[in-house]
This record gives sequence, structure tokens and C-alpha cells, in this order.
Amino acid sequence: MKKLSLLIVLGLSVCTLSAQDFGDFLEGGVEDGNKLLEKYLDPMFSGFGYGLNSGWYNTGKAHKTLGFDLTVTTNLAYIPEEGQFYTLDPSNFDNLGTAPAENGQTQYPTIMGQNLGADDIPYLVFNENNSDPDDDISITAPTGLGLEEGIGFNAVPVPVASLGIGIIKGTELKLRLIPKQTFGDPGEEFSTSMFGIGVMHDVKQWIPGIKNLPFDLSGFFGYTKMTNEFAFDADAPDQIGNFNASGTTFQGIISKKLAILTAYAGVGFITSKVNFDLKGTYDTEAGTFTDPVSLEYKSGGLRANAGLRLKLLIFTFHAEYALQKYNTLSAGVGISIR
Repeated sequence: MKKLSLLIVLGLSVCTLSAQDFGDFLEGGVEDGNKLLEKYLDPMFSGFGYGLNSGWYNTGKAHKTLGFDLTVTTNLAYIPEEGQFYTLDPSNFDNLGTAPAENGQTQYPTIMGQNLGADDIPYLVFNENNSDPDDDISITAPTGLGLEEGIGFNAVPVPVASLGIGIIKGTELKLRLIPKQTFGDPGEEFSTSMFGIGVMHDVKQWIPGIKNLPFDLSGFFGYTKMTNEFAFDADAPDQIGNFNASGTTFQGIISKKLAILTAYAGVGFITSKVNFDLKGTYDTEAGTFTDPVSLEYKSGGLRANAGLRLKLLIFTFHAEYALQKYNTLSAGVGISIR
């Protein structure tokens, strides 16, 4: 049984999240194991999708031709209350039953939930291949990371770095690019790469009657794709985890510059998709499984954000808050030359 270490690397930051043994989820077979893992990991991967769509801009004014900025932003996608626990209906599983915890608790913590003690976590009861009930395997479910208790907040961090370049007619091209990078010891490497492209365009110039008013108004579209691969154990080189994410952002942006401060806000729509696959051969008491896990998470919806940017000479500092299913706080620094 191998432990999952999810290393989310982007830009200059590294976030390490550890989960329980995959074998615990696979005791009831591959189909039941995928259903359990889907629920357990849902808030982490969904939150990552919301964070990936953040941090694209900090003003509604596009660069002049050949103006540019380089900005590094950390996005914290906060886990809603309902993302900290999940419930199980045994009728939706082939070989799984449930039993309450010693204290009567029946809800199970997700990976982003509380770090509970063994007496506080309900049991997973596996009846392998519908065999004799006397052969049932009963284990406490994996617990959560307990980030709220450990660091004071419960959020998925997603750092991003963006380059903006002014083209023509109030149009700005934005890029996110990380060539493939590899980290870690031989046999336990983690590799990551990213590509993102966005376009901001000044729409106020095309609207009669407002183009001379003292604010900026732009439309924005952005797309990001991130690819990650994990090698879990040097002694089991075929055991590989693939974690791939993509996100799309459509927003209208308005901003107003007041001396060195710029206030900005946006409203629009986002979508994201995250895939997680576990490749290789894994041995459990229930048997040996090859390529046992394949999960997909899709998220999306309305997004509204507001923030402030401070510019001192060529240096910028910004912070914003986005209202969406996983509310997101973003803050970053950069350099900007018009």
C-alpha cells in the first residue's frame, strides 16, 4: 500500500498534501475504490480548478503597444463547509458497508476536512466479492488534513505567474508558461508544466458616449492547462500518478485609477476540469489491481471579484477577493511598464 503525496508545484511555490493509503480505498474493488476516492478528493481538486482560473489581471486597462508586466500571484481557494465532509450510501456500492464511529459520527472527512482521531471517524466495511460476512474487512476511513487547525485556514493554494504584453488597439496578450520541470529524488520524481493564454481588450473605445469617461472597461478571456506526473516509489517504478488540470475564464473588467491606487472589479463565468489517474500495479488484500484509478472533476459557474492594486514606480502589489463556489483570495507582486 503506497501513500499518495500530491505535490502541487507552480512558479516559485510548492504545496505538499499527503493522503492515506490507496489500498484502503481499493479493498472493495476498483469500482468502489474510484467512487470513494472521488468523494474524498473532490474538494481539493475542485478548489484547484477555481484557483487556477484566478490571478489573471489586476486592472481593467490594457497595456499600450509593447508595454508589459510580469506578475506572480498566490490564489487561495477556500473550502466551503460542505466540502469538509461527505456521506456514503452503501446501496451505491457493490462491496461496501458503513458503520458509525465510536462517538456516533456518520459523516466522513474529505482530504480537506478535519484531522480526526480514530474514535471520531466512521468505519468502512468491505465485503470482498460478496463473500462470507465473517470475512468482512472493517477499517476507519482516511481522515482529513486538518488545515484549519494546523495553519489557521482551509484553502487550496494555487500560485501562478503571468506575463502581459500590449499589442495594438487596446489589446493585451497574457501568457502563462512553465516548461517541464522535474523535482525530487530518483524514482520519486514529480514533474510539472503549464501553458496558459489570455486576451484582454478595451471595449470602452467601441461604445459611443462612454469612451471618454474616466474609467477603464475591458473584456477578458483566458485558458490554462497544467500537466503533472508523480512517481511514488523507487522500488515500484510503474506506479505513476497523473494530475492534469485546465481552466477557462470569461470576464468583463472595470477599473478606476486614483493616483497610485487602482480599484478593479470583474464579473463573468469560469469552467475547470481536473483529471487524476493512478497507473501501475497495486497489491491489496482484495487482490492486485492495474491502473486502478481514473477520476474526473468538472466545476464552473458565475464569478465576481473586486480588488486593489498599488503601483510604486514600476512595482505593483495587489489583492482581490472572488465570490464563486470556492471563494478565492488572491495576492501578488509584479513589475509593470506601460
